[in-house]
Amino acid sequence: MSTGEGVGTAEVHGFQVPRLLRSAEVLSADGRVLRGRVFLPAAAESHPGAMRAEEWMNDAASFFPFLPDGEGRPVILNKQQLVVITVAASADRDETLDQVGVPLRRVRVECGALRLEGEVLVDMPANHSRILDLLNRPGAFLNVREGERHHLVRKSRITRVSELGDSSPSEPARPRP
Repeated sequence: MSTGEGVGTAEVHGFQVPRLLRSAEVLSADGRVLRGRVFLPAAAESHPGAMRAEEWMNDAASFFPFLPDGEGRPVILNKQQLVVITVAASADRDETLDQVGVPLRRVRVECGALRLEGEVLVDMPANHSRILDLLNRPGAFLNVREGERHHLVRKSRITRVSELGDSSPSEPARPRP
């Protein structure tokens, strides 16, 4: 999955919100894979800096623009029809959480034949820190961190989650028969 940083320029037109283009790869429910760029807001409402990809995917909007590689115009995608959107970790960096040292848990997430292995951030009270609690938490997408890539997985598409030990993932994320 190609998820390098896209062009990082903010653009302002009239009364539109300034946006940053970030490289992404989308796996849709019909099996299509789209590579291109997403438009993240250049300013977040709840913290300084740009909105993180995870925040943006978990906001209330059902649709978002996506600029496929090689095309001049964006298409509109439905968040409910996604399985996973993968972005560079830098498009989803939370410096506050990085400084605090929030616990990470290794997991394998399955969406049908697709298997992803990585870490999930468990930033919840100790009495609600199970993987089950994280999955039942509000928000439509689960962030599975795999090195320099973050896989934002649609929770309603998840068929199985397994907690792993401290071992490294055996293979990079990809569909398996």
